[in-house]
Amino acid sequence: MKSRPNPIHKSGTRNVFCPYYEKCLDHAVERRWRYWKCSECPHKLRQQPLSHNVTIHAPNPCYELPWKTYREIMYRFG
Repeated sequence: MKSRPNPIHKSGTRNVFCPYYEKCLDHAVERRWRYWKCSECPHKLRQQPLSHNVTIHAPNPCYELPWKTYREIMYRFG
């Protein structure tokens, strides 16, 4: 039987290098937890490199904004 992630709704430490961290984070967000910890998870000591980091190579990246957001920014700061 394969063990699965088991986040606990208590304040404590989390293992951000765990391969299941993203699933636990999604679990916590869906339940609107402000904090959670990995103390009782069988994967709490597992580690892996962060494999899907977003890297921007351009010196001046350009982002598209929805018109409504752009209009609000221009109204406030323009």
